[in-house]
Amino acid sequence: MKHYGLAIAVALGASAVASADSVTLTFLGFGNPTSTGVRYNHNLSWDARSSTNYSPITVGTHRWGVYGQERTTFCTQLFEGVTVGNTYTFNYVAPSMVPDADDPYTAPGPMGMVKATLVQDLYRRYYSGLNGGVSEGAFQIALYEITHENLTATTAADAVSQLALDKGAFQAGKSGGLYASAASMLASLGQGGFRSMGTDLRGLTNASAQDQLLVVPIGAPAVLAGLGLIGVGFMRRRMK
Repeated sequence: MKHYGLAIAVALGASAVASADSVTLTFLGFGNPTSTGVRYNHNLSWDARSSTNYSPITVGTHRWGVYGQERTTFCTQLFEGVTVGNTYTFNYVAPSMVPDADDPYTAPGPMGMVKATLVQDLYRRYYSGLNGGVSEGAFQIALYEITHENLTATTAADAVSQLALDKGAFQAGKSGGLYASAASMLASLGQGGFRSMGTDLRGLTNASAQDQLLVVPIGAPAVLAGLGLIGVGFMRRRMK
């Protein structure tokens, strides 16, 4: 069971932007990396148990530089990877469209609207308060559980009861405080209603690289750069 994508960090440097719908990024590193164990079997139903061993992975934020500014993302794929120093062109998509299904290890494919509702709530409740290896690692584990679990529920409210780190397609090891923190995050989803980051949460996809989720503060220069708008505007000014 390979997890090379999770053990590698991505540096997202200033680079040429193809359009407002895509961005070319260069690979940097993890912020506050934490090691843990996970296992994934796409054949298991959400309530099934597994006896296979856990595989070690590194979890945490991915650090990126965009036009001289640093941003962070979380990944949505266990297996696809990126290589330090290489550049990748990511398509900018709605969160419901990540992860793509193009990796060779039977990826779960686009999460769809039910899972996207859970992810939006997870981000709205916890993203701004992440402040270290345990909280960031737990957040990543919770995100993997949502995106990789074989949920059958047709509503977000029903889907919450199908989230569990000790059973299902995705399972996490009980180590380092990550398990308990991630489980607590998942259990809180939907309490008091499902919250959302709205269009501030964006998906980034690449058929041969790890897909990401990026929080985009409205009006920030790095956001405009990430969407290609700075490059487009610059070219238009040059043409006048």
